[in-house]
Order: sequence, then C-alpha cells, then structure tokens
Amino acid sequence: MVLIFIDIAEDGSVKKTSLESLTYGTQVAKQLGVEAHGIVLAPTTEDLVALGKYGITKVHQAKNESLKHFDAQVYTNAIAQVAEQTNASVIVFSNNTDGKAVAPRLSASLKAGLVAGAVSLPETSDGFVVKKVFFQEKHLQV
Repeated sequence: MVLIFIDIAEDGSVKKTSLESLTYGTQVAKQLGVEAHGIVLAPTTEDLVALGKYGITKVHQAKNESLKHFDAQVYTNAIAQVAEQTNASVIVFSNNTDGKAVAPRLSASLKAGLVAGAVSLPETSDGFVVKKVFFQEKHLQV
C-alpha cells in the first residue's frame, strides 16, 4: 500500500503540493499493483471523499487536539502509527517545508529508506529506482 501525506493549509484547505503528491502516489501504487491511501492530520474544510478523483481509495483522518498545529515529531508519530497499521510499503510527501521536516524523522523511526526530490516515477521492474535532480539539471538515479 502507498500512503500519501495530505498537507493542510492554515485555512483548512488541501495544499496544492498535496494534490501533486496524490497524483504521484497513486501512479506509484498502480505500478506496484497496490492501493493508494491518503492521511490527513490537521483539521480541514475540504470534502475528503472528493480526493478520490486522484485515485486514492481511502483517507485516514486523525482527530486529535495535538495535531491542530504542525509539530514535526507529533506528525511523525501519527503517520508512523498509520503506516504500521496499514502495512504501507511507500510513503509519499510533498517536497515542501512540512514534508522535509517529517519525512527524515519518519524514515529514521521506521528504519526505512528515503529519497527526497524525486523528479519522475520510479522504475519498479527491477527494484525501486528513483530519479532526482542532482545540482541543477543533472539527474542522479538512486
């Protein structure tokens, strides 16, 4: 299963970078032949069911006062719980401030690999190879 972090803005709307993450994450899930789920931690004014048009089949929404304001460690713990409960094999974050604060902590917590700044879908025919920007226009495969 691919778990996609849905980042929420201060006004309760889904950040546009999360819509990109949803698209990317659901395409990765299709390649792997698994479901794509979303996870929302902050309070939102959005119709989460409508996010299904991006290809996710379920949204996990935590409702806890400690999640009302962004705290990287609290978010890491909450996402780790859902990732373990759902047996997620891939977790997708936006390449923004919140994603950069949570993803490395989550990677360490779950003892999992991390690739930041992927620029294309992974090659999954023989493992999991991701292309990312290396300096300006050079690409590096990891």
